[in-house]
Amino acid sequence: MTAASFRRLVGFYFNGVFAKFLLAGGLAAAANFAARLVLQPWTGFAAAVVLAYLVGFVTAFVLNRAFVFPASGKPLRHEVAWFLVFNLIAFPVVVGVAILLRDHLFGRFLAPGPAETVAHACAILTPVVFNFAAHRLVTFRAGEARR
Repeated sequence: MTAASFRRLVGFYFNGVFAKFLLAGGLAAAANFAARLVLQPWTGFAAAVVLAYLVGFVTAFVLNRAFVFPASGKPLRHEVAWFLVFNLIAFPVVVGVAILLRDHLFGRFLAPGPAETVAHACAILTPVVFNFAAHRLVTFRAGEARR
């Protein structure tokens, strides 16, 4: 990697847009996390993580579209479709990481409740770098006129 390429990469992530993305993502992660805590007594851990992911998805889309990325000019349905595609890619990673961390790392030295909490929190963070690039370069990239 050349110095110029490295500077472009650093500039891509270390800017106000990424900071807003992290803030919006933090709020979406909090919604995701809270939803898991509310749902888990009725659904169990894995199902609660899945349903909470949907809550986080909707929250993240609304916040990113409204506050993070400038208007792309694309129709709403295109933005939603791309947002869904990238979140479907990240979805099995988040669920898998949550379960693996609970069962094979945190569950070895923490009680079940805290192990699930820490595992889920860590799992929510796994797709951040990928999602930012995907949404900035594809989902919300300036395009055709908004309908």
